Amino acid sequence: MDPVTLGLISIGVGALGSGMSAFGQYQSGQAQKGAYDYNARIAEQEAGVARAGAAREEEIHRTKLKRLMGTQKALYGAAGVDIASGSPLLTLMSTAEEGEREAEYIRYGGEVSATEKLNEARLARYYGKQAKTAGTIGAGSTFLTGLGSAGLSYAKMK
Repeated sequence: MDPVTLGLISIGVGALGSGMSAFGQYQSGQAQKGAYDYNARIAEQEAGVARAGAAREEEIHRTKLKRLMGTQKALYGAAGVDIASGSPLLTLMSTAEEGEREAEYIRYGGEVSATEKLNEARLARYYGKQAKTAGTIGAGSTFLTGLGSAGLSYAKMK
């Protein structure tokens, strides 16, 4: 085989190799973006679960609080104590206030957890966008470098 034909084959193989490498980098960026998007969807689902769980816990707590206050009222009534004034009324008010405060803490904890998960989702989407961009830029630079090398090799042959 003559040297010119061998040189042209070599240039063609080099160009093809750089094209395949560029395509691989592009695909890698796309795959990373897909993985980050998947992680973001999971984090968003977990945020919804955290909110729902907190709402359920808050509801359970409020039900227990109503039962406790009912029990307190029944016990005071059975003992013949007037619950509309004095110390029994203060006890019931204190129980109600403390119960409401705890219910708010439960709800707030669920909101904080949900917010953290949503921030995690936003970050995953950002990383996915960055991975996609990096893959595209890497693919372009690899392809252009390969074409440049092929052109240089061709020029040296002439």
